[in-house]
Amino acid sequence: MRAHIVSDGCRDYVVEVVSNIGTGLLRHRGGNPLKFRCLAEARRVLSRCGVGHAVLRQRLAHDEACTATNAASGARFHDHPFPMGR
Repeated sequence: MRAHIVSDGCRDYVVEVVSNIGTGLLRHRGGNPLKFRCLAEARRVLSRCGVGHAVLRQRLAHDEACTATNAASGARFHDHPFPMGR
């Protein structure tokens, strides 16, 4: 199982988990996406879930600042290796 830790561009992170079954956001029991205020908190939860590999996915700033066609083309992200450190 692997995970994408996605920066929402403000202050929180959401986690998308990818497994053999499918892909989806980590959610509260009520259905709302879990939001993490820091990467250490996200790492702790992912370790407890058995995630072995993760990447930090950040939106490219150039997309937000310089292109007006972003909504139609979709935002681009850059992935950074994220050490899980068991």
